[in-house]
Amino acid sequence: MRPSIAAVTYPIAGDAAERPLLAVWLLFALSAVVPVLPALPVVGYLVRVLVASERGDSMPPFLADGRTLARRSIGGIVVCVALLGVPFAALLVTLYGIVTLEPGADAPVAVILAGSTAVLFMGVIGLYLVPIALATYGRHGSIRRAFTVAALWPVAGHGAYFFGWTLGFTALVVAVGVGGALFTVSRAGPLIGSFVLAYGLLVATYLWGRAIERAGRR
Repeated sequence: MRPSIAAVTYPIAGDAAERPLLAVWLLFALSAVVPVLPALPVVGYLVRVLVASERGDSMPPFLADGRTLARRSIGGIVVCVALLGVPFAALLVTLYGIVTLEPGADAPVAVILAGSTAVLFMGVIGLYLVPIALATYGRHGSIRRAFTVAALWPVAGHGAYFFGWTLGFTALVVAVGVGGALFTVSRAGPLIGSFVLAYGLLVATYLWGRAIERAGRR
């Protein structure tokens, strides 16, 4: 099967069929009612999907071994916060500085541009490393090992991973854009938008897992 077709069909292929996709969709939809909390198990499941796609396996069941799923969710959140927390905090500080400027005051344009560029660069680096760190954590169950140079650098510096990560990131950006636009539709908007987000996230995760496998193999 061609890689592009495999990526599109991955969320509904395999023995579990569409059930994991429906579970992720439901949790995202519930997050529109109860913010954040229902989506937390999705983090642990994405760790599972990364490992499964890296191995060339189909989508794993969502609810299998709930205790491990909970642990992977907590560990996955720690990994994401460690890599993305600093850029996010820096972005908040930059935005706060802009918002609190007094009307008519001369804005320090050079400082704002330098800060914004640094935050953007840090954020992209964090997003680039997150799939590798999560996959390493999913394979070994060790948060510390997920941040070692031996785990990150051989994959991050490989062209196959860069290409696959770019495809996955593009798919995720499109899903976020389309899903966010659909959220504004009355009544059914949040349901349709959360489905697009769930589907796009699983496609992106598959592409990242395959990219990690190709980088490690070569």
